[in-house]
Amino acid sequence: MSLTALAAFAQQKSSIDDIRSGWAKKTITGVKDGNILTLVTAFNNVWRTMPATYLLKHPVSNGDGDDSYDIVVDKPNGYVSAYELGDDGESFEACVWRRDNGHKLFAYVFQRMYGLSVHQIILFYDYDPAKKTLTPEPNELTRFQSSYDHPNGPSGLVVTYHLPQQGKSVKVQEYLMNWYLSIEHVYEWDGMKPRFSRVNIEKMEDICAPYNELYGEYEGSDFTKYTLHDFDDDDEPELWLSSENGEYQGIFSIVRGETDLIAGTYFKTSFSFWDYTICVAGGCGTGCYNAEYIVLEKSKIAHKFEDYQEWNFQKDRMDHTYTLDERELSQKEGEKWLNSLNGGRQLKPVFRPLEAVR
Repeated sequence: MSLTALAAFAQQKSSIDDIRSGWAKKTITGVKDGNILTLVTAFNNVWRTMPATYLLKHPVSNGDGDDSYDIVVDKPNGYVSAYELGDDGESFEACVWRRDNGHKLFAYVFQRMYGLSVHQIILFYDYDPAKKTLTPEPNELTRFQSSYDHPNGPSGLVVTYHLPQQGKSVKVQEYLMNWYLSIEHVYEWDGMKPRFSRVNIEKMEDICAPYNELYGEYEGSDFTKYTLHDFDDDDEPELWLSSENGEYQGIFSIVRGETDLIAGTYFKTSFSFWDYTICVAGGCGTGCYNAEYIVLEKSKIAHKFEDYQEWNFQKDRMDHTYTLDERELSQKEGEKWLNSLNGGRQLKPVFRPLEAVR
């Protein structure tokens, strides 16, 4: 493109925010066939981007990406992509599947990268060959990232979508830069759309090993769902795993690839929460109750406070034994520590399943 053409293009091209806010409201008409390049052209006529425009002007794979973009055009498999070379820039990929009803499903991923910062959106359209239309089809994948839009959602989360050049599985990967590992969601094709199949959490066995040593012998203690939650407001969320009925739960820190069990519950105990503090409490025998308060700082355990309570039958009262970091405290010191806790938090986490329900 000439400098004049580039300037004109920059004024009319669509940003990720433009597409995100408007794509679901607009059906694209006059789409003559379901060929992958035809579908990309129709989309780009409405939501114009630099990488798609470049690919449509040069619709041939260029192998090692010796030009501005690394181009892949695979018509037999219904897949194209254009990745801008360098640390900054825009990229896209698109693919098409045949549907059981004679229509086609068109998927489009658009990406903007700034150094290590990656922003993506994924879009789906139904192509109707009779009406020659591309109709927006929002689904679980297009709403994936918005489910984390809450106050203690994972700050710094990078979500990337990967369309298949071969096969029919769509993959979503979640990265947290300080974790050094990823969470991968696999969506399998069912003839009409990709349906959630499973989650692969990197180092899952290593993460769960400390919990399994403590509670793994109990029936029903297998984790079936997870969420990410920032308990200490340090912009580094923790991994929270739960069994299906919620009786068995584990909260884990992950920092630079190192994983630690912060706190766990089983059917006799439960969680409660304060600012930067997780409490595990429950019965420990006849006339016995124990509460352990775990204070977090920078995703690590800073302090452990324990309130061990035992019924004194002779004096008809509950006696307390307080310890802080394994050092026994006086009654006055222990009560002062408990009174220093800020108001409790009511948490209602939204868990994601680790496996699809069969």
